[in-house]
Amino acid sequence: MLNVILLFLMAGFFTTFLAAVLATVFKKQLAFQVRIHKYFGETVISKENPLKERKGGRLKELFGIYWSKGTKVLNKRLSLNERKKLDMLLRDAGYPFKSPIDFRLFQIVLSAGISLPTFFFILPLAENKLLVWIMIFILAMLGFRLPVFFLGKRKTARIKSINTAMPDYFDTVNLLLEAGMGLDLALAEVSQKIKGPLADEFLQTLEEMKLGKSRREAFYDLRKRVPSDSFQSIITALIQADQLGIGMAKVLGNLTIRIREQRREAAREQAMKAPVKMLFPMVFFIFPSLFIVILGPLVIYLVTKGLGG
Repeated sequence: MLNVILLFLMAGFFTTFLAAVLATVFKKQLAFQVRIHKYFGETVISKENPLKERKGGRLKELFGIYWSKGTKVLNKRLSLNERKKLDMLLRDAGYPFKSPIDFRLFQIVLSAGISLPTFFFILPLAENKLLVWIMIFILAMLGFRLPVFFLGKRKTARIKSINTAMPDYFDTVNLLLEAGMGLDLALAEVSQKIKGPLADEFLQTLEEMKLGKSRREAFYDLRKRVPSDSFQSIITALIQADQLGIGMAKVLGNLTIRIREQRREAAREQAMKAPVKMLFPMVFFIFPSLFIVILGPLVIYLVTKGLGG
């Protein structure tokens, strides 16, 4: 009986988790379908696969309706300070969610999806109610904190990708500057050719400049969006060079040399840390296995025949 309950519990958990993930991934499509249905009274069917859209359109529409209701409720209750904190987390991670309200709602849905099945299925049948309540609380906190851990991992991967792409990116920009191209045009050309977080950030900066921001303001915002020390130092140097009227080609040439030196120093640092990191796996996993293989037959021989055998 307990196995059947656990099976239903796991099925409910994975179904809820998958529904929350799909609602987050297809949020834009859901919102689009809701607006079309509101103003035109029908759901737009794709010409490429109309049968698939008919099957999933209603479900997506329901997800969009309930998701929008949840965002409206949270929009009234979420304080400005919490929004700023969540916006900083999302900004450092590259905005995997559309807004802080969406991220907070996803946290609540995931927390409820993990903890509520335990509350409805295990708590009524459990003898030790206190233990089950503790488990429900732990599951709820785990579901609430998992998206924050996801943002941390996303932030680390994003910084690593940007630091890896910087030397080649700025080398290419420097070549275009030396060929006579302007800085804005060179950044646009390189960002269109090289894909990745670094190119996306510069494309966003160029769009902000087209909307009326000065280069200094746009570069300040770019420096805030990317939490990488080496990248921020480069943007600071570009801002100072723009203010002082120094040639950008010369500045970028020196910066790319410094970036490559920093990467070499970081590689040497990681190489120096490798023996220390290998020490613990060797002591706890490799050495005991070697001792068992080498000394195991001797121990068996001494146990069976003794010292005088």
